[in-house]
Amino acid sequence: MTTTHAAVEPDHLEGDLLPTPTTALAARTPTTPVTLSDLAALKGEAIEVVEARVQVITTLRRASIRATHPPDWLFFKAPDEQGGQIVGYLQDSGCDRVRDLWGIEIFGVSTPEKLVGNDAGAFHYLVRGSGHCRLTKQTIEGIEGGRASTDDFVRGVTGIQLELLVRKAARANLDGNITRELAGMNSVPVEELAAAWVGTPKRIEDCRRGRGFGSAGERLGARRENAPDVDPPTCPHCQPADTVKLKYRDAKGTRAAFYGCPNFEKHPNQRVIIDAADWVAKHQKTKTPPATAAPATTTPLTADQIFGTKREPGQEG
Repeated sequence: MTTTHAAVEPDHLEGDLLPTPTTALAARTPTTPVTLSDLAALKGEAIEVVEARVQVITTLRRASIRATHPPDWLFFKAPDEQGGQIVGYLQDSGCDRVRDLWGIEIFGVSTPEKLVGNDAGAFHYLVRGSGHCRLTKQTIEGIEGGRASTDDFVRGVTGIQLELLVRKAARANLDGNITRELAGMNSVPVEELAAAWVGTPKRIEDCRRGRGFGSAGERLGARRENAPDVDPPTCPHCQPADTVKLKYRDAKGTRAAFYGCPNFEKHPNQRVIIDAADWVAKHQKTKTPPATAAPATTTPLTADQIFGTKREPGQEG
């Protein structure tokens, strides 16, 4: 008896198992695996294919940034002597907004592991997992995420609630680490954020500041502890006019102390640098010396001066 097997149509196979034809049209999408040999076979169309793939990623990246909000970003600034470049780090809350745009899947998540340190009552939760991006076909494995009981977001929380919050935050950090890696959001130039938010009410000035922007007090608007006790100058290029105060910068090496604009990236061709010593000399408030008090008399007072001349004996008071 002969058994016949029906031919399996390609449509019945899983999509990831199907061979992908390398045509100029198919190769445009980032989901199509393309090697240098594939591109070479396309000859004149190879450049067009590469540009199309770049355009897809660029458009998706811009859409991802527009889906986020200023509180989702934390800015870091390089030292002024190294250029003062500012980059944005997408926080875990912002990763939730962009994950679906990239088709990012998280799998193989481990059970949270509690790590206890030497400090009494302090602990960490660590969780591991892997991720896959359906759009780019990239997969990353063995990524770690973690949070500590000493982090600011759980300050004042104790007991079971503290355990739950730290454990939950550790998982959110894992998801964020995977998303940032697969979507390329670990370090985004501030200029790219500003360009993506054009036409929206979102402003880079409303983003949080981190390392490179002074102490915690300075990031909240406090004057630097060693800054001169004078009103700082304002930036002539920022708008509205006379509202942006220049920041005092310490002397370093051969560089003298100066005032510079905190928003200099908005007008890179119009840098404002004012010598701090000159500004202080011209604007330091002169203190008026206290008035000299009249010297106290040492002449003894007479009875008439004390009691008056009209007092009669026996009239006290």
